[in-house]
Order: sequence, then structure tokens, then C-alpha cells
Amino acid sequence: MYNNQFYNQFFNPQYVNPDYYRQNQEQIMHYQQEQSKEVRNVVKAVHDLCEAYKKLDPQHQQQAFALALNEMAREFGWNNKL
Repeated sequence: MYNNQFYNQFFNPQYVNPDYYRQNQEQIMHYQQEQSKEVRNVVKAVHDLCEAYKKLDPQHQQQAFALALNEMAREFGWNNKL
């Protein structure tokens, strides 16, 4: 199917240990599953944040929003200078 030299060398069992290839694929799949789990955790945390925010009066909502943005800026190393 593929006449590409790279493909033949990378996937041809003559050159690649099938157990190593399978293990590598399993590691990639595990990594993807862990990342998907973390994405779900982030979405849940944002949902929980929004629910808590809705319980505040307008003045405290404004304060919470500003402090939350400040915390994100600190965590991500965003520079305050534009």
C-alpha cells in the first residue's frame, strides 16, 4: 500500500519490534485518556465556579470576577503590562 521508505522502515516488523510498537501505542492512548479526564475536571471546575458566582450579590460578583481573573493571570504568568 505504501511505498514510502519511512513508512516501510517505521512500521515494517522486520525493522520494528511489534511489542515495542504496541507498548508505545498503549502509552499514547493512556496519555490521551488522562488528558481527556483532566479536560472534564476543568469543565466541572468552571461549572462549579459559575454556580458559586451566581450565589453572590452584584457587588461581590464583581469582586470575585476580578480576583478570579487576577488569580488566573498569576497562575499562567500573564504580564499585566500591555
